[in-house]
Amino acid sequence: MDNNKQLKTGAIISYIAIAFNVVAGLIYTPWMIRQIGKSDYGLYMLSISFLAYFVMDFGLGQAIAKFIAKYRIEKEEHKIGQLLGLTAKLYLIIDLVIALVLITLYFYLETIFKELTPLEIEKFKVVYCISGLFSLVSFPFTSLNGILIAYERFVLLKTMELLSKIGIIALMVIALLLGYKLYALVAVNAFVGLIIIFIKIVYLYKTTNTTLVFGFKNKALLKELFSVSFWVTILGVAQRLLIIMAPTILAIYSGTAEIAIFSIAMVIEGYTWTLANALNGLFLTKVSKISNVNNRTEVTNLMIKVGRLQLYIVGLLIVGLISFGKEFIVLWVGEDFIKSYYVTLMLVVLGFITLTQEIANTLLFVEDKIKYRAMLFLVAAIISVLVAVFLTPQYGAIGASFGVFIAILICHVIGMNIIYWKVLKLDVIDFFKECHLKLMPILLVTLIAGYLIQYYIPVTSLLLFIPKVIAFSLSYFLLMWFLVLNNFEKELVKPYLRKLKLLKRVF
Repeated sequence: MDNNKQLKTGAIISYIAIAFNVVAGLIYTPWMIRQIGKSDYGLYMLSISFLAYFVMDFGLGQAIAKFIAKYRIEKEEHKIGQLLGLTAKLYLIIDLVIALVLITLYFYLETIFKELTPLEIEKFKVVYCISGLFSLVSFPFTSLNGILIAYERFVLLKTMELLSKIGIIALMVIALLLGYKLYALVAVNAFVGLIIIFIKIVYLYKTTNTTLVFGFKNKALLKELFSVSFWVTILGVAQRLLIIMAPTILAIYSGTAEIAIFSIAMVIEGYTWTLANALNGLFLTKVSKISNVNNRTEVTNLMIKVGRLQLYIVGLLIVGLISFGKEFIVLWVGEDFIKSYYVTLMLVVLGFITLTQEIANTLLFVEDKIKYRAMLFLVAAIISVLVAVFLTPQYGAIGASFGVFIAILICHVIGMNIIYWKVLKLDVIDFFKECHLKLMPILLVTLIAGYLIQYYIPVTSLLLFIPKVIAFSLSYFLLMWFLVLNNFEKELVKPYLRKLKLLKRVF
């Protein structure tokens, strides 16, 4: 399959995976919370967020993707095996260090999470052990996605993401129906994760001639890897502290109920991010080629094209959340989680800007300027944590989310756009003019329409809520089609509209 087909098919599978995740989440999440209880759900999310601080690829995955893409462009594919052998040894060393840290922390969990009850601590220790063991086993394989992206094997990558989501939810439902609770959820995640890793390894072995040269040593390459991965690591740590730190802070100052409230908002924010970023990673090689000829106009044009596509999706999601979010959360998980609506808005509303600039972020990485993003996110993480620590004891999840909002506004929305303009020399003004300014009138109209629909047509069940949202979404896309979409964007959609007509004739 050629690269263009890989891109298109990979994007389609991404959106299928997202659609499945959203639909399954709508049905599965509230049922799962009822099965295991609000407290255990809080512990489940706490285990995920807490271990995320320690188990990351420290930038090596992105560095590997960058170097493999570079070697392939330069026709030096013999260096790929040497690179992978060198990084494999690094992963094993880091894995050992992480294991020692996690074992040490195990004996201090009661001290760290003082707001948890003795029973909750006992449960959390078991979850911690299961998740921690899986994290240590899977850690050396975190670079697999980067290798697949570098080889432009998007179909396999996105298919594995889809199968992972289907497998986890299917097995979790079976486990809960059989009477297993919290521990089964964690075990299922680990089991499916290991299967997906195995499939990726077999695929790469059979289709790419990828080998590991364990005996290879190269101080210059090692230094170059660390120069790339150091700032990616700082960025990764900062991004985790920005949002994922919140459940830990809530566990220290507020307890599992507030963790559950924040976690529901994190789930919705995750859906929003995933929908907006389904195309992420697909343009690494293309941006690398454009960067090699230093064509800033072409990069800006690509940023506008991709940014507009992302803004169509992000705009609908965020306008929809503002208009119908409170009703949706009450219908979805109940009145106890109504605070999650305000937390969700804090986490997602600035996505109007941040979720539409992925091409600029990719260029930062390609040109070894990721340090600017890393430093800003580090400042953002510090702001977020400080505000959360100050507000969480009194305001709980809402206080933690306000810290995230302020941090993203100052550092990501304002700071990053200054960097795109001054450092990358991208035409940020033209980007906002072609993306946000042209779409803003329609977004405002749909926001007002959404409020009016919600005010005059409240509903009492998800079965009635879904048609209302579908009608709203169709109206949104019709307005966009006739008033905003340009010829390029319409041509992207027309093949799928023709297929729908064919389906209509068949049925």
